[in-house]
Amino acid sequence: MSQFLILPLQQVKQFKYLTESNAERYRAIMRFCFLNHMQYKNRLTKDEIYSFLKTLPNFSDYTEEMCEQDLKSLVDWGNLKSTQDTSKTATLQEFKNKRFLYELTSIGLRIERFLFELENSQETKAELNPKHIEKIYELLLKIDIVLKAPQEQAVDWWDELTGAFEEIERSYTEYISMLTSSEYESLMIKEKFLEYKSKLVHYLYNFHDMFQGYLPRIRTLFLNLPQFKVDELLMYIIQAEKEHPKNIFRDGGTIEGYIKSRWQNIKDWFVSPNGQAERLLEQIQQIIRKVSSYAARLSESSTLKVNRTEEYKHLAKLFSNLDISECHKLSAVVFGVMCPKYITGDFPRATESTAISILDLPSFKVPLKSRGRLIREKIKVVPASEFSEEKKKRFEEYKKKIEEENELLQSLLKGNKIEFERLPRITPEVRKRLFVWLSRGLSSKVANTDSGKKFRVIRPQDDKRCILECTDGKMDMPAYVLEFVDE
Repeated sequence: MSQFLILPLQQVKQFKYLTESNAERYRAIMRFCFLNHMQYKNRLTKDEIYSFLKTLPNFSDYTEEMCEQDLKSLVDWGNLKSTQDTSKTATLQEFKNKRFLYELTSIGLRIERFLFELENSQETKAELNPKHIEKIYELLLKIDIVLKAPQEQAVDWWDELTGAFEEIERSYTEYISMLTSSEYESLMIKEKFLEYKSKLVHYLYNFHDMFQGYLPRIRTLFLNLPQFKVDELLMYIIQAEKEHPKNIFRDGGTIEGYIKSRWQNIKDWFVSPNGQAERLLEQIQQIIRKVSSYAARLSESSTLKVNRTEEYKHLAKLFSNLDISECHKLSAVVFGVMCPKYITGDFPRATESTAISILDLPSFKVPLKSRGRLIREKIKVVPASEFSEEKKKRFEEYKKKIEEENELLQSLLKGNKIEFERLPRITPEVRKRLFVWLSRGLSSKVANTDSGKKFRVIRPQDDKRCILECTDGKMDMPAYVLEFVDE
């Protein structure tokens, strides 16, 4: 019978929250975070977690201090990770009193998923697959078709949408966690990583370009989708879920809130200015820069190592065959003068040849100027120059610029407003001028054009966006309005 050695097992600290004395409190927090994760709400504040726990019957004596300590323990054990929330920080004191957003770590999510769906647990394949992004875009385009026969298509459409989104969320989270883990970073500093580097960067670039191309279009579809269509579609989905046999004992209000929350969180994932979609693109860019940096350093170090080794071997042979005086000369040639002094200046050169020594060139004098504060050179009085022609030319150019600006303003004005969402197709020059005005208006309440016209910027309500069509492409931007006011 073959023998085997049982290695000493280390305690897995991520499982401590299941066995500690306050396991009930820890498990309640983890389960609440997991249920919100299932509804695509990944980040929670301490107040949200504490408010939920206070509704439970066994947490009547629970305090905010206890909640903060429990969250700190879960972060220390690696079940949760905290990120400082500076989005609503208005003062220095609020910044010092750090507020955090908490979300499940990769292993914390796996543990809770294992406990929640023990009998149906499946291993997730960590990858960045752009086909799920394309799938969501195609499903959003089909909403009008689904609404023509919602009873037959709404549920299948909803299952495909949530399934594609779950694949994106789950696979990208685990893949990014894998690439940013300490184990993977330790592999990046090994020379064999150079063989894998180009494939990895190509893989990341392909997903980044695909995602970046689809993201503005998905955002536009979400923002331009009428609310009545969303309500009608979700109504059929909610009704089908309520009538499903597996949900006959569940509360109807819970099912409705669950589905609406999932839809809103999917929308926020793509639409929010600083949401998860933009964060994913930023993380991929950081990983590409890190991988390229590691590869460059590995390539450089390996090349220098080979070159320097052969050079030092050759120099060692040369030094070993010379006496000490000749070694000093060779050292000066190879390594340079030990304590050099340099004199620099714009000196005239008699020849450009590098074979001629400086000792062979003729000498010349360099007058030195005093650095004393009290001794200064005399200033020669020069009569004022005549700039009348140049001034006249500049004034004509200024008048022409003002006239062109006034003509542009009159062509774009509708009443006393310029609405970006209603602008016709414009040239890059017109777009540049509009953005100059927009920049001025955003930095002050009332701004002026170069011709002196006063205007103010009206920000869009509900973060409304529009597509600005130009001759060189289209731009997704907030639907700003420039309103010109009387002087």
